[in-house]
Amino acid sequence: MKEAEKLNRSHFVIVSAHSRHVGGAIALPSSAFTLIELLVVIAILGILAALLLPTLSKAKSQAIQTIDINNLKQITTAVQMYASDNQDILPAPNWLSQDYSGYPGWLYTLDPSASGPAQFRIEKGLLWPTLKDPRLYRCPMDNTNSALFSQRDQQLSSYAINGAVIGYFRTNFPAAKLSSMRPDDVAFWETDEQEPQYFNDGANVPLEGISARHLNGAIKATFGGSVSYSRLGAWYLLVYETNRNSLWCYPGSPDGR
Repeated sequence: MKEAEKLNRSHFVIVSAHSRHVGGAIALPSSAFTLIELLVVIAILGILAALLLPTLSKAKSQAIQTIDINNLKQITTAVQMYASDNQDILPAPNWLSQDYSGYPGWLYTLDPSASGPAQFRIEKGLLWPTLKDPRLYRCPMDNTNSALFSQRDQQLSSYAINGAVIGYFRTNFPAAKLSSMRPDDVAFWETDEQEPQYFNDGANVPLEGISARHLNGAIKATFGGSVSYSRLGAWYLLVYETNRNSLWCYPGSPDGR
């Protein structure tokens, strides 16, 4: 009797073990993601991207600002060197009416025999003998392949000089002396690339504004040689002031205009 019970128990174990095999393979728990788990992962990745992209964009803008700062430092140094060699007189600003009179300016000399952008000869500009590199005149973020860029007359520079050096529409010649400008008077700024008409020559008035390409601001440089970042709001507060300030800085007028 005991032998029969042993045989029955052995048979039960064998049958039970066999019942846990399917086609000779052991059934294991599934390791695949469920739809909900995949959606959770995608949502987490989206949140991380949203957090990282602004940081990456800011880092890129700051890196390009460094290039702009270097460009404008070299340009203002070239201006100071020019003035030192020319009895303290600043270079002509390439105000268009003076260009047509045959005066070379800081950026170019106008070639009346050419047409379109080719008439602006950078290698004959007053600062070219010092700078000798067209990349120093342009912000890397200035999109040369855009439709707006193609509408510019002058396509050499992202920066404009302050027309204060010739009294704006007075178009004084020669330009003012460097020593007549305050060190914190703004000499150059990044022109608003959304307005192609502001690139008709190499000079602007402050009201024509600055670019917003660097996180709603632009790089500016002073006659004293310092270079810094300016937000749009801060710029236009100065534009609409009625007193002389660092933007409206023509030395021959009480209000700088």
